[in-house]
Amino acid sequence: MRDKILNLLDQKGELPPFPKVLLDLQELINDPDCDVDDVRRLIQIDMALTGKLITLSNSAFFRMGREKTGTVEEAIIRLGVNQVLDLCYCLEIPKSFKKIKSFDQTQFWQHSLASGYLSRMFSEKLVDDQNIVNASFMSGMMHDVGILVFNYLIPKEYNNFLIAKDISNSDQPVETLEKATFGVDHQELGAMFLEKHWELPKILVGGATDHHKDYISSGSINLSHIVSASNKLANENNISHPIMSQHKEELSEDFITKANLSSNEIEGFIEKTKIGLLAFDSMNNT
Repeated sequence: MRDKILNLLDQKGELPPFPKVLLDLQELINDPDCDVDDVRRLIQIDMALTGKLITLSNSAFFRMGREKTGTVEEAIIRLGVNQVLDLCYCLEIPKSFKKIKSFDQTQFWQHSLASGYLSRMFSEKLVDDQNIVNASFMSGMMHDVGILVFNYLIPKEYNNFLIAKDISNSDQPVETLEKATFGVDHQELGAMFLEKHWELPKILVGGATDHHKDYISSGSINLSHIVSASNKLANENNISHPIMSQHKEELSEDFITKANLSSNEIEGFIEKTKIGLLAFDSMNNT
């Protein structure tokens, strides 16, 4: 089955392409001569994206007591181009994937966004490398994309797997059951999709590759540790993934110790994440 899945991945088929507006925005932001006006002009080509970006910049999560913004330019100046890119990821990527009947896709993206928010907050506090900080949101947000890829490549087989294995009552990790059934799990499949099909930077892909291990055996905290911790913290705080077994993964004491995080700091991250999710929910329900 592994060979079949990887062959289907190579053929691409109906897999969604990386949204063009995001590709253009990434290239623009990576240009050292890029300025706020360049970013504004690109975003304003898409009026729906423009309106949503302004709405989000005025939400409690991003506004933080400041006056409301009325233009894209003001939003970019307030948030910075990298956070604007993160917001555009949030707005464009979920709608790139077709609706899936085998699990709650709204819950899937809520968990994904929460993991992205937390990854960004952790990275800003814990690492000095700005490249890691810039990649952290997207890496956290896309850590479970392999599950969507499974549903594109082998929808019937993956749906049958969810039913036959009775995932919600199993004491085995989902990725272990996937590996035993298909020869590949959603971590590996997602990483291959992000790297080969969407051609995203290796630093971003690497962060999403091993998101179930936050134990730090040696060295410093890296993006994989951060994404793993963010995934677990979201699950622990009722922002859980729709596909979960009885196998519980808690935020490791090793990570908390190495990160020198207080319980108040962690609670603050969670509260800010929930406020961010409310901003997106309210916008999508209007």
